[in-house]
Amino acid sequence: MTPYHIRQYQERDHKRALELFSRGMKEHSSASFRRILTLPRTLLTLLGILLTIVLVYGSWLLATLCCLFVLLCLRLFDWLFWRNYVSTSLQADMADITKSYLNARGSFWVAESGDQVVGIVGCLPVKDPPLGRKQLQLFRLSVSSQHRGQGIAKALVRTVLQFARDQGYSDVVLETSIVQYSALALYQAMGFRKTDEYFISIFTRLMSFSVLRFTYSLPFDWEPRM
Repeated sequence: MTPYHIRQYQERDHKRALELFSRGMKEHSSASFRRILTLPRTLLTLLGILLTIVLVYGSWLLATLCCLFVLLCLRLFDWLFWRNYVSTSLQADMADITKSYLNARGSFWVAESGDQVVGIVGCLPVKDPPLGRKQLQLFRLSVSSQHRGQGIAKALVRTVLQFARDQGYSDVVLETSIVQYSALALYQAMGFRKTDEYFISIFTRLMSFSVLRFTYSLPFDWEPRM
């Protein structure tokens, strides 16, 4: 296992942080497309197109080509969805990490292995938390594909939890998509509980692509879960 350590973000880390975030998010495009293919409505639509064209035109070749065209369109829409998400994020908080996190009562950390940044995570206070709660939101968790399975993501999350405890927060919250399977498994294993689920657009609802919200409530005598 390659040794690593976690430290606060510095300006010289910006380019690498953007790379980690962009690559990590774009990886989910394949998973979301596979999810689309397994939906009953997708399979029924393809079957309907296939049978309709065969019955009307009597051509299995044309029917097959039409189905492939529909699949190509779905793949393109899915790719554009992730591309636009990454592009929007790079122009928003990720454009100036120091301003967006460190100067906004939050924080941002990197995991470093050797001389290379291999993981990132940030957090910000929730602006309008539930009455009586003080919440911190976790953002942008990502680990290089070559350094996964070493506990780096868990260590980054624990860093956020410890920061929240030290700053007197009652909860750590986060949002992740239904297709980020590794992240979902990590959060649940660390004690986060799902508190909400929603769709961000009509397209994501049609594709059953939901966003899940998780909460970790910090007890008074909290110690980070290993």
